[in-house]
Amino acid sequence: MMAKISERDNFLYLFVALVVLLASCAIVEQFLGTGQSVILLGLLFCMSASIFGIETAKVKTRGWLSFLVVLVMFSSLASIFKAANLSIVSLLALIVFVGQYLKHATLLILKAPSIDRNQIVGSICIYLMMGLWFAFVQLLLLELLDGGFNGIEYQPWLDNLSKMIYFSFISMTSVGYGAISPSEPLTRFIAYFQAIAGVFYLAILVSSLVSAGLSSKSTDEEG
Repeated sequence: MMAKISERDNFLYLFVALVVLLASCAIVEQFLGTGQSVILLGLLFCMSASIFGIETAKVKTRGWLSFLVVLVMFSSLASIFKAANLSIVSLLALIVFVGQYLKHATLLILKAPSIDRNQIVGSICIYLMMGLWFAFVQLLLLELLDGGFNGIEYQPWLDNLSKMIYFSFISMTSVGYGAISPSEPLTRFIAYFQAIAGVFYLAILVSSLVSAGLSSKSTDEEG
């Protein structure tokens, strides 16, 4: 049986879930072309791992995030089986979910008394979830605008998830290969805003970790 997730190791479980999600999106697109159900399962697995990492005392937070997971599951299944087009509902729920978790994870890391493995892994998770958050925002714009990108055709958002994740991280790292590019004012705004956010996050992260490390070392020497 899996060991109980605590604040000391919660980010490690989330990191594994994020890697599984990103890898599954790439593998499904590479070998299956489309695989909405597989990608949805990976997405739900990742979201569930996020919830389990939150301390049990925060019942309202866990309940709210659990509701969003269920909403994503049913709205996505409805879209897959063409019972109703609830893509916008799914994407809005994902945007709120990831945004809420980013807030929780950031506060948890900032309140950490010292630098440890969990804090470092958590910082990586925040960066990965930032990329996912921007990917979901761009997918929502793609849905609302019936386009907005060169290199991505309008189709079910789960089929476009892998491509949008690629574009999101390429934008956030300011690499910009050009295989996919925004063609509308709103999609261009999100792209350059994400690039700015990515650069500042890395700069702030490095400086914070160095500062915390020096402070911890100084405390140990005094003790």
